[in-house]
Amino acid sequence: MLHSSHFFIFFFFFIILIPQHTSSPLPLLSGRWPEPKHFPVGVDLVNTTCELCKNASASFNYKFCVSSLQRLPISHAANFQGLAIVAMELAVENASNTVLKIANMINSGTFDHHDMSCLEDCMETYSHSVASLLNAVGAFMARQYGVANTWLLQVTKGIRRCEQGFSRGRKENSPLKKQNYNILQLSDIALCIIQFLEPPQPPRSS
Repeated sequence: MLHSSHFFIFFFFFIILIPQHTSSPLPLLSGRWPEPKHFPVGVDLVNTTCELCKNASASFNYKFCVSSLQRLPISHAANFQGLAIVAMELAVENASNTVLKIANMINSGTFDHHDMSCLEDCMETYSHSVASLLNAVGAFMARQYGVANTWLLQVTKGIRRCEQGFSRGRKENSPLKKQNYNILQLSDIALCIIQFLEPPQPPRSS
């Protein structure tokens, strides 16, 4: 399992050594992104980032974003890029803990054949998600934002498949509903920031 202290060491050097990115702003539903150099550092940056992401996506949970990012004290000293690292670190923690939770659920013997099959599929998904999230962090810190975006999208695709597996032909909620929701929202925070750092290129005219 990943130790948070290792992440904090990498994260400290990341927010200290990497300057703010100054790429072109990404249009939002209600305006435009301000330049990152104008972003306040600390709690105001958390609120600003979460507000911008909420405006960009109807499914984005502003309260979850703020409470999650502020959970780690280091976020109060982070720059814009640093908040993406915080979100991904929290996603790694979430995924790692969920692997243990699923193992305990499988060993409990309280689930029927359908749910056991789903749990086993989700165990594989979450195990792969930990590796994918670590790859996303590595790519992000190398400023390979497009690569990081691809790894994160792979995570969200797998987690949605895990959630949907329980609902096939049933009305019961997934026993991993909370864990799935949390990792999807944490991934969305990082994906939102990446979209700003490397906005989609307009199609070339023929």
